Amino acid sequence: MIHLLRAVVLTVLVSFLPVQPAQAASGSAAGSASGQTFPEPPGLESKVQFWTKIYSEYTTHHAVVHDANNVDIVYEVVYLGEKRLSRRSRDRKLEKIKSKYRKILRSLAKTRDPSKLKGEARRIYDLVGGDFRRAARNIRVQLGQKNQFEQGLARSGLYLDRIHEILSSHGLPKELAALPHVESSFHLGAYSSAGAAGIWQFTRGTGRLFMRVGYDVDERRDPFFSTQAAAKLLKMNYDNLQSWPLAITAYNHGLEGMRRAKRRHGDDIVEIIKNYKGRTFGFASRNFYAEFLAALRVVQNQDKYFPGLVKAAPLSRASIEFDHYIHINSVKKHFNLSRDEIAEWNPSLRPPVLNGEKRIPKGYKFHAPGDRFDDLKLHYARISDAERFDRQVRSKWYTVRRGDTLSRVARRFRTRVSTLKALNNIGRDNRIYVGRVLRLPGAGKTPAMQVVKLHAPDKAWKTVGTKTYKVRKNDNLTVISRRFNTRPSELIKLNRLKYPDRLRLGQVLKVPERVAVDEPVVVAAAVEEKKGAPAARGVASAFKADSIKPAKPAEVKVRLASLDTTYRLNTNRPAFFPVAFRSEKQKQSKIGEITVDFDETLSHYADWAGVSLSKMRRINKLRRGASISVNRKIKIPFTRVDPESFEEKRQEFHKAIQEDFFSNYNVSKLVVREVDRGETIWELCNDMYFIPFWLLSSYNPDKNIHALGVGESIVIPIIVPVKSTNT
Repeated sequence: MIHLLRAVVLTVLVSFLPVQPAQAASGSAAGSASGQTFPEPPGLESKVQFWTKIYSEYTTHHAVVHDANNVDIVYEVVYLGEKRLSRRSRDRKLEKIKSKYRKILRSLAKTRDPSKLKGEARRIYDLVGGDFRRAARNIRVQLGQKNQFEQGLARSGLYLDRIHEILSSHGLPKELAALPHVESSFHLGAYSSAGAAGIWQFTRGTGRLFMRVGYDVDERRDPFFSTQAAAKLLKMNYDNLQSWPLAITAYNHGLEGMRRAKRRHGDDIVEIIKNYKGRTFGFASRNFYAEFLAALRVVQNQDKYFPGLVKAAPLSRASIEFDHYIHINSVKKHFNLSRDEIAEWNPSLRPPVLNGEKRIPKGYKFHAPGDRFDDLKLHYARISDAERFDRQVRSKWYTVRRGDTLSRVARRFRTRVSTLKALNNIGRDNRIYVGRVLRLPGAGKTPAMQVVKLHAPDKAWKTVGTKTYKVRKNDNLTVISRRFNTRPSELIKLNRLKYPDRLRLGQVLKVPERVAVDEPVVVAAAVEEKKGAPAARGVASAFKADSIKPAKPAEVKVRLASLDTTYRLNTNRPAFFPVAFRSEKQKQSKIGEITVDFDETLSHYADWAGVSLSKMRRINKLRRGASISVNRKIKIPFTRVDPESFEEKRQEFHKAIQEDFFSNYNVSKLVVREVDRGETIWELCNDMYFIPFWLLSSYNPDKNIHALGVGESIVIPIIVPVKSTNT
């Protein structure tokens, strides 16, 4: 971790001077109808100027402290120093500065005689002008992007010629090639905590509408496959909305959301930004079109903002489409390429293929450096018939049956109990249950497993008294004790319960009321080495699926309220129950039943079962456009595939999501906090902590995170990028 050096804080009265907007060309069929393809409408100038400064003046060593609703209000530009700070040190420093301005704004809200204000209070008063309480709630920090934008401009030379060709082939303006600067700075490996990947930042759900997004291949990571998909999506947005400002905003917010916005407020993007109150229409969506215009301005005036910048030469690739399933070892041998070279030139190949667990699939367009290969057909012809396959390698899973034990399963599949435990996040008790899906060892690496032991020192939380709680349906002392960070024994003693197993619905119990002595944030300490265990790099190390050697479980002591719980950190979430047949009649009719898990949709089930979406809706009596929720029971027809094949695809879907996430993010610390009134699970994950739903669920296995009650305690994992940067 980088040591914190004394940072120099510059208070800058930022006046974003007007800059003449770059005129967008309008030579496309889609763009010409609107007169000016990408207009900068009145009322949006200040936002465009703000983002132009972010892209061209402030680097990631600068943090702009501003108002989230009105970017004209810039309180301070903080210089973080040339030495890169850790994410935690940076956040701590900026939080102090934000707290300073909150305090000033709250004080101004109580001021009766503004004429007596002086110094900083006077400056803030004049800057904000009014509604100081609202302003205190809306303080936000934006890191500068100049250095990243410059790097992105240089990288863009690799892809721009081909991207322009693709956009033109779809009748779209070439200026749309500026969007990857906003999304990813043209970084092929870009990956967000929401699961968006590649230079165009497609989520899995949107990506699979236009590309192959699977366990072996993820075309979102290929710059040209994803550009084809982005062109189709942008054209669809424009055809539906007939406005480029709305179509580009829909790229971030979604087409249906912008349709609703247009119905309510017309096609004026400024009116929509000002008045539309969609739940997910937050800061990113409100600023997306302005960010695009700012990026386009900088790109079109590159010499002004980045004089002397030289772009990379266009990428030269030789390509061939494989007509069989081919193992990577055969490609390495006959094409004389290393694994790293194959990965570099084929970014859409996922780790299971690169590690040899899966084969390069049939129909895949394989790429190699153009300056080394004139004709890849000659090299492909050298692959013998014995090295060509008609099908993919099956993933290895086993569903636990009655009478199974872990040792019995290990013997059956000729592996070790310790390997099964590491692969499936199983504790010391070796407990497995009927219906659980176990991952079996394959050709790839076995992930490491580590243990976090959560301890509770007295000074972290303090009991200040008691409060009452009414027993709800399905409550027991264990459930209630977890809810209030206590133990069943303490509840029994506090309530003098003679029959602790006989709680009545509506019964009033006393529960301890606790307050945090200091902030209830606990940082994971370094992993303690045990005899025979290799040195670890911290709790987060356990999450790197492709870079860790198998290790014996190690314990980490972490202070978390009054909890005394063991968390086993692994790349795999606890497995869900597989397909079930409730009766012989159901089994004979080949209609199984599953419980909906995170990120799954009816479209996924139709794909995995090999049936149409309309058939899935008909069997489950769902109208067109109806959504399904987590934990809902859904019927699956098995007329085309067997339940085992369905489960294999389902497991691979979730495994790909988790592997991608833990290849890019570490869990750096855990937070224990209570749910406040009015908070929703969507806000917790998307607005406050930027974590996926399934990750939050993994750390709260005893709770239904979609039905959290006010005051209920939850454990929240705080994530940081694997490669810590100031971005």
